[in-house]
Amino acid sequence: MATRIAEVITLRLSLEKEKQSVIRYGLIGMLQILTLFFMTVIMGLLTKTLYESIVVFLAVGFIRKSTGGAHAKTMGGCNSVSILSIAILAITSRYFLGVPIDLIMNIGITTIVFLISFYIFYLRVPVDSPNKPIVNPEKIRRLRRESFGKLILLMILTIIAFLAATEVERLYSIASSLRVAVLWQTFTLTNRGGAVLATADTMVGEFFNQVQQRVRRGH
Repeated sequence: MATRIAEVITLRLSLEKEKQSVIRYGLIGMLQILTLFFMTVIMGLLTKTLYESIVVFLAVGFIRKSTGGAHAKTMGGCNSVSILSIAILAITSRYFLGVPIDLIMNIGITTIVFLISFYIFYLRVPVDSPNKPIVNPEKIRRLRRESFGKLILLMILTIIAFLAATEVERLYSIASSLRVAVLWQTFTLTNRGGAVLATADTMVGEFFNQVQQRVRRGH
């Protein structure tokens, strides 16, 4: 789809052929985000965790843009692992963490979670990829400032949600969604997180290969 749209845009705007690959790359990213959001909504509706799923989706994407993190090797692996992780985090927030507990305890847990994230961010951010290494010192400083700023913002939103949860109980799970989203993104910045994602990506790749082989044999 991205290739076809890029071809049409290139022809209609009379652009150079080199521009087509740039447009195609941008469209792939846009279509991937739309696909992930659509599948996130579907999974949220099926598991009755729509609000939590959207919060996790937005929070992780919001932070990841400046922090970087471990990447899957294939788009199929990336999409599958993303959807699965969002679903698990949303379900955990809704059905296991979305229960009223003492406010002081909640704020204490939140403080610990964000202190851990601040520490990992300080050590690791930004985490680049071998294909796109970040070497510009100014860009590194900018990404670090943005990452810490976003982390502070999410911490404030989490605490506000917990404070408001005394009136609207569902906000307990919403606040928990913010907390687990931050933890998950922090985990992907570590070497262990990268290893876990690589293993999941390999398993997804093997699964799709087996499905394709069965389909071919069926034909």
